[in-house]
Amino acid sequence: MVPSKLFAKVAAPVVARGYASVAKATVASTSNGIKVAAAADSEADSQLASISLVIKAGSRYETAENAGAAHYLKAFGFRNTQSRTSFRTIREAELNGATLTAEATRENITYRVQCFKEAVPYFVEVLGDIATATKFAEHEFRDVAKLVALESLSARTNPATRALDGVHQAAFRGGLGNSLYALESSPVNTGDAVRQYALEALNSGRVAVVGTGIDADTLARLVGESKLSTLASGSTATEAAAKFNGGVQQIYESAAPLSHYALAFSCEPQSAQLLGNLLGTQRRLKWNSGASALARLAASEGFGADAFSFAYSDAGLVGVLVTAPSTQIKGAVEKVAATIQKDVAGATTEAIQRAVAATKLDVAEELATQRGALRVLSQIALGQSATTAETIEEAASKLSSAAANVFKSKPVAASVGLSQSTAYVDTLGF
Repeated sequence: MVPSKLFAKVAAPVVARGYASVAKATVASTSNGIKVAAAADSEADSQLASISLVIKAGSRYETAENAGAAHYLKAFGFRNTQSRTSFRTIREAELNGATLTAEATRENITYRVQCFKEAVPYFVEVLGDIATATKFAEHEFRDVAKLVALESLSARTNPATRALDGVHQAAFRGGLGNSLYALESSPVNTGDAVRQYALEALNSGRVAVVGTGIDADTLARLVGESKLSTLASGSTATEAAAKFNGGVQQIYESAAPLSHYALAFSCEPQSAQLLGNLLGTQRRLKWNSGASALARLAASEGFGADAFSFAYSDAGLVGVLVTAPSTQIKGAVEKVAATIQKDVAGATTEAIQRAVAATKLDVAEELATQRGALRVLSQIALGQSATTAETIEEAASKLSSAAANVFKSKPVAASVGLSQSTAYVDTLGF
């Protein structure tokens, strides 16, 4: 059981604090090779900590035989283990005021705990149980399958989510092109199938433990004393390098009155966020469309244009999601494409300056949160591409040439709407 002194801490007031900075991050290793990265607080009176178990087992590592397994593995987080029931884990988390979350991306699956510092040793044990002793029982799989089906249905009925998922498939096909969501056709239909996927990923080379509010040496010691120390030694995942396939288009038929069209370009992961801000569709002031050419175009024409960017360990994707009435989507996309070629590929000095300033602010804001700091710590620990103030500064010096190369290259597209009204990517002039 949890030590009684932890329960007394629940009622203690939480003081204002500054979150961990990755500039103070340190990395350590356990005896079996698990990487541990942490950033201790600069404020001595801070009471909060956060720890995450990060597994290099996102959807890019799925094959045709286990498509959807990453989604199921995420949903099995904090379920029954050999030594703890799900009820016990949740009850003790609530009694400690802790928050438990599970998240799946295309590269990683993350189980995260936010708690008081005194509870960190207990929750390291909980994370160790997840990695080494989850039961994957068949009766529990039925409950998990219902949750997975609901999340997948929600994603498929959201046209913006479907377009962004589709543009990844168009760009990368397999690997990073694998959907984040388990489809109805997923071959994963038993708890044992999820167990097998987990076992392939759960070795020390593909697992990291990261934390804020605690130093790396202390966290490494706790990990070494937990069941995580029993994980087999292993090397990092040997995924196939991501390959961008320009000129490809995915079309999803929909009779909805609004159509959605995602237009995306390949870029270096270090410059993805900068290029997204160079597109300049983000609103920095309420009721104001912004000063960029794309923002002004969307405001004057009355359609939606939202820039997006994704940075992965070996690839980047940047582009615009255009939303317009189905009868107007083709014209809207053509105008967006022309503006990108004219005004973004040949961006002015002022536009470059705006993009750099916006990106620096975005990165600083994200790293000032536990979630943002943990994300970067995870990437550092697993050797993935991490976006920090230093990497942004380096990429900013090359932004003008990067924009010229990226936004004149052949893009990919995914659309959700009537195919008769869709603009085809090979007719957009790139």
